Amino acid sequence: MKREVELQRRLRSLEALGEAVGAMKSLSAHHFREARRGIEPARRYREGVERILGWAGASLPGGDGEAGLLIIGAELGLCGSYNSHLVEAGATRRAELGPGPTFCVGRRAATLLGRRGVEPARIYEGPTSVRGITGLLLELAEHLLTTYASQRLSSLDIVSSRFGGVGTTKPTTLRLLPVEPSGRADGPRPRYVGDEHFASAAVREFLYVTLFDLLLDALASEHGARLTATEAAERWLDERSDRLRRHLQATRREASTQEMIEIVSGARARARQGRALPGSGPQQPPST
Repeated sequence: MKREVELQRRLRSLEALGEAVGAMKSLSAHHFREARRGIEPARRYREGVERILGWAGASLPGGDGEAGLLIIGAELGLCGSYNSHLVEAGATRRAELGPGPTFCVGRRAATLLGRRGVEPARIYEGPTSVRGITGLLLELAEHLLTTYASQRLSSLDIVSSRFGGVGTTKPTTLRLLPVEPSGRADGPRPRYVGDEHFASAAVREFLYVTLFDLLLDALASEHGARLTATEAAERWLDERSDRLRRHLQATRREASTQEMIEIVSGARARARQGRALPGSGPQQPPST
């Protein structure tokens, strides 16, 4: 009986955990589809801004200071080795760049960075949806640009995951700053503002759209990894639950068998006891 109660308790726990995993899987599937739809338009817009930078001759030179690094990780868990791969690539890049400020999106990735001996200068709460990206983007872009200018950083690299399909994540490194002039090409001249103001606005727009593109791509990669992890977790939970149900059924059969054996043994014992009592046997007729 005690064994049966324990198996039932464990089975209920697995069922509750399965419901939580299923809910996270459904939520990740929704956010994955939403992020995936926006990747291609964001890339096309970014390519257009890069062409504008080319013919505008815009630039943002680097300084003589240290090299900055931004690592875009995940805020939530249950996404397999997504964060660990990112942190490994980020720590390797930090060692290659030498000393300098490191910024991190996602508290889980920041914790792993600390374990690797890389203490982030600032940690940003990672977005969990496309709407969350727009809330983070302005703060992130303004802080990075201000730090780049005030500390005269020589460069600013970004380590993030690029989407390659569900369950396929590959950390990549992109140099965001400095923005080097690529030479003025033929194109329309700005009508209402000067060339310098237009070039400055183009650089800022380039930073915004590049960060948005990277954050969106990273979000799709994260939720794709989480879909793979939750599907694996569901399979494990189903297998474990089936095993527990079989054990529970076997335990119940054993208990029923044992109960039946005890009933039969008791009946036999009572029958033997009845035969052993004086006068309990069949009565003999009196002799004449």
